[in-house]
Amino acid sequence: MPIDFPQPMKSSQNDEAGYNAVHKRVLDLTGIDLDSYKRPQMLRRLDAIISRRQLNGLAQLASELKPGSELLQEFMERFTINVSECFRDKPRFEILANQIIPEALKRTQRVRLWSAGCSYGAEPYSISLIFQELHTAGCTITATDIDPKILAAARAGESFTANDLKNLPANLASKYFTHLPNGNYRVSDSLKPAITFKQHNLLSPPPDSNFDIVVCRNVTIYFTEEAKDRVTQYLVNALKPGGILFIGETETIHRPNRFGLSLRSTSFYERAA
Repeated sequence: MPIDFPQPMKSSQNDEAGYNAVHKRVLDLTGIDLDSYKRPQMLRRLDAIISRRQLNGLAQLASELKPGSELLQEFMERFTINVSECFRDKPRFEILANQIIPEALKRTQRVRLWSAGCSYGAEPYSISLIFQELHTAGCTITATDIDPKILAAARAGESFTANDLKNLPANLASKYFTHLPNGNYRVSDSLKPAITFKQHNLLSPPPDSNFDIVVCRNVTIYFTEEAKDRVTQYLVNALKPGGILFIGETETIHRPNRFGLSLRSTSFYERAA
């Protein structure tokens, strides 16, 4: 008898009608405009969902995306690539801790910082740890992400793994994190008061202004060039004159003077005074 081998999944690359249906559905349900993201990367994520759910293609995916559904939550989880760790890119964070924040503290006793695209909280908790170790008082962190589920995990502060803590000296890891029975680590409650978590889409105007430092790392690499410029302008608008924008090591702002920025050092840009 013939063997019925499974057929390879068709790529969604050329399914324009299906992609448009998903685009409209996602925009209606979440306010997220997929046109601002690089299509090849987005299609790979959509194809992964289609394969996992054994759907017939983008059109069926669009029809089954419903408010509050597991499918919509899975889309959000795949849409937001939550890859992070405490003090990710350690040399840059050392510059933040030893130069950028101390310089800001010379100008004001209440440094205001925005952690944009904060994921499950590794970045804002790392910065709160720096504030604690510098014995600062009154410094605040606004931490934002587009995914409400990942923000809930960030607020709880119990999703950290041993890999998340690999860049921390042992004395700081034991001081600020507790090993849980499930193998995860919980952040110390002492790091939480400085942080306010908010839902925010980076393609929307900033949640506040006059920040001394804005940190947005390894997020805009998924955007189209037009969307990336739009986000960069929003980040700059959120800074006070002389404020610092801290981006990912592999990211670059081309012709930063277009946005009123000048390069301080790798990953750090200063807004014109």
